[in-house]
Amino acid sequence: MRGSMAALSTIRFHHMTSETLQTIRVSVLGSVSLMPLLILPTMVGALVDYAGFTEAEAGWVAAVGFAGSALGAIVAGLRIRHFDPRILGVVGLIFLAVFDAASIFAGHLPTWLFVTFRFFSGLGGAVAYAAVMATIATMSNPERGYGVFMVLQFGLSAIGLYGLPFLLPVIGVSGLFLILSALAVLSLFLRGSVIHRAPVSAGTAVEIHMLLKPVALLSMFGIGLYETANLGYYTYTERIGVNFGLTDYQIGEVLGLATLLGVPSALAVVWMGDRFGQLRPISAALLVSILGLLILLYPLGPASYPIAMYMMGAAWAFGLPYFQAVEARIDPGGSVVVVGGFFTSCGAAVGPAIAATLVRPDDYDNVLLFAIGVYGVVAVLMTMCTSRIGRA
Repeated sequence: MRGSMAALSTIRFHHMTSETLQTIRVSVLGSVSLMPLLILPTMVGALVDYAGFTEAEAGWVAAVGFAGSALGAIVAGLRIRHFDPRILGVVGLIFLAVFDAASIFAGHLPTWLFVTFRFFSGLGGAVAYAAVMATIATMSNPERGYGVFMVLQFGLSAIGLYGLPFLLPVIGVSGLFLILSALAVLSLFLRGSVIHRAPVSAGTAVEIHMLLKPVALLSMFGIGLYETANLGYYTYTERIGVNFGLTDYQIGEVLGLATLLGVPSALAVVWMGDRFGQLRPISAALLVSILGLLILLYPLGPASYPIAMYMMGAAWAFGLPYFQAVEARIDPGGSVVVVGGFFTSCGAAVGPAIAATLVRPDDYDNVLLFAIGVYGVVAVLMTMCTSRIGRA
C-alpha cells in the first residue's frame, strides 16, 4: 500500500514538474507574440520622436495593429478545435517575424503601407497567442498557468520599457522592429511547448453553441472592456510622464519598474490559484486601477506619476489571469478563452482609438476619465458572469 502511494506521489510530482516547464516555455512564446503590446508606450513614443508621427497618428497605428489581432483571434477561436494549435503557433510567429521586419522602414514608407504591415503583424501575433491560450486552458490549474504566463509577460515588458529608451537614440525605430522580428524567429524553437492534437472534422457548431452561452458572452465582453480601459490609458503613459516633467530616461525607469512590479503580482496569482475564487481578485484589481487613475487626475506632486504607474501595473498583472481563468473554466476546450482573445484585441484596438480622439495637447484627463468609467462597467459584467458559472 505504501509503495503504491509513493509511486502515485512520484507520478504526480513528475506531472506537475513537466506541466510547469511546459507552461514556462509556452509562456515565453506567448509573451513574444504580445511584444508590440508589452512595449506599447515606448513604441508610441518612438514613432513620435524618431519617425515623425503625431501623437494621434501613433495611437491610430497601435489601434490598427490590435485590429489585426482581433481578426486573427476570432478566426482562430471559431476554428480552434479544427486546427492543430502547434501549427497555428508556427504560422503566427512566421507572420509576426515577416511583418515586423517589413516595419523597419517605418520612417520612409507610405503611411498606408506601414499601417498594413502593423495590421498583419497583429494578426500573426494573435494566432500565435491563441495557440498559447488553448494550451494553458487544457492544464490542471489554469489560474496558475495564466499566472506564470503573466509573470513572463511583465518580466519581458519591464526589460523592454526600461532598456529601450537607452537604445532608441542609437537603433531608432528600425532597430526596434528588427529586435521584435528576431524575437519571433527565436521563439520558433519553442514550438514544441504548444499542445499537439488532431483536429476534429465537424463544423463550427460546437464552438458556436459554447460561445453563445450568456455566461461566455459576459466573460468575453468583460475581458474585452477591461483591455479597452487598460490600453486606453496605457497608450499615453509615456506622454503623461512627459507632461509631469520627467525625462525620457526617468519615464523609462518608472514604466520599467511598474511593469516589473507586475511579476510579484502575477506570482501571487500562481500562489493563490482559485482559493479565493475569481470575482474577489478581479474586484481588487479594478479598485486599485481606479485609484491609480484618480491619482493621475488629481496629482499631489511629481511622485504621483510613479505611484500611479506602480499601482496600475501591479493591478493589471494580478487581474488579467483571473479573467482568463473564468473563460477557461467555462470551456476547457479553449473556444471561450481564444475568442476572448478576439474581444481583448478589439478592446486593445478600441482603447487607443478612443484615447486618440479624446487626447488634447498636454491634456489627458478625458482619457483617464474614460478608463475609470469602463472599469465600472467591467465590475458589473464580471459580477453577473461569475454568479452564473455554476449554472452555465
